[in-house]
Amino acid sequence: MYKIERLLIALDLSEMDEQLIKYSSHLAKFLKSEKVYFIHVAKDLELPEDLRKNYPDLMAPNDESIADSIDKVVEKAWESSYDCEKVIEIKEGDPSEQILKWVNIKDVDMMVMGRKRKLKGGGIVPNKIAKVAQTSLMMVPEGFNFKLDKVVVSVDFSKHSKLAVEEALAITKDKNIDLSLLNVFRVPVGYHKTGKSYDEFATIMKGHAKTDFNEFIKRNDFPADLECHYVLDDDDSPADKIFGFASNQNTDMIIMGSKGRTGLASILLGSVAEKVVIYDSEIPLMIVKEKGENMGFLKALLKL
Repeated sequence: MYKIERLLIALDLSEMDEQLIKYSSHLAKFLKSEKVYFIHVAKDLELPEDLRKNYPDLMAPNDESIADSIDKVVEKAWESSYDCEKVIEIKEGDPSEQILKWVNIKDVDMMVMGRKRKLKGGGIVPNKIAKVAQTSLMMVPEGFNFKLDKVVVSVDFSKHSKLAVEEALAITKDKNIDLSLLNVFRVPVGYHKTGKSYDEFATIMKGHAKTDFNEFIKRNDFPADLECHYVLDDDDSPADKIFGFASNQNTDMIIMGSKGRTGLASILLGSVAEKVVIYDSEIPLMIVKEKGENMGFLKALLKL
C-alpha cells in the first residue's frame, strides 16, 4: 500500500463541484492527504477573433477569473476542519487528456470525480480516465453527504484485492467503522460435464471461495477477524451483485482493486472494475490501483 498524499479533484463549474469539494474535505482528513489539487479543464478560454472585433467589450472568462470563482467555492464548501495545501489549476483542451496528463505531472495518488444523475451539465466522463489512469480513483455520487460507518471491499483474492484491503484497513484503523469483504463468485460454464447440478456446483465454488479467503488472510497477514460474504453471480452481472449487496448493508463506501487475475484484465482497468465504474449507483466507489503500473503501455494507448 502507498500513502495517498496527493488528491486531484476534477471540477466542471457545475453544482456538483460544491458537493464534491465537501466530500473531498472529509476524505482528505481520513486519508491524511497533504496536498489537494482542484483542476478545471476549459475547452477554449479565448473568444473567436471576429466576435472580439464586433464586440470589443465582451470578455471571455480567463483562467484567473475561473480560478477566483473556484477558490470561493472551495472556501465555502471545504467543511471539514482538516487543513492541507490546496492548489487550483485551470487548463485548456480535452478534459480526459488534460486530467490524465496532470495526474502524472503532479504525481497524484488519487483522483476524485463526481457521478451526476439529475444535475445539469454533462460533467467529466470518468470511464476513459478510470480505464487508463495510473492512479487510484474515487467516484462520488450526486447528493451523497459524507459519512463512513460501513465499508465493503470487493475481493477476488488477487494482489489487487490485497491493495484494496490494505487501503480499507488504513482508512478504518482506530475508528468505529464496520469493515467487511465481499466475494462474488461464478459457476463455470462447463459445470454440467461433471454430472453436478448448477446448485450443487455453486456450493462447490462457494467452498473454494472460502478456502481462497482463508489463504488470502494468512498470506497477507490480515486480521483474523475480517469477515467475508459470498454472493453468487448467476447472470454475469458482477456490478449488480456488488452494489446490491452494498445497498442492502447500508454501505457508505465500496472499495475494490483495479484488476482481476488473468488475461486482458492485467493490462487495463479490469472487466469487473470497469462494469462497476459505469454502474449507476448512489454509493461512493474507490478503485485502488497500484501506482504507475503499466505506465509505458498506457501512455502509448492515450495517443491512439
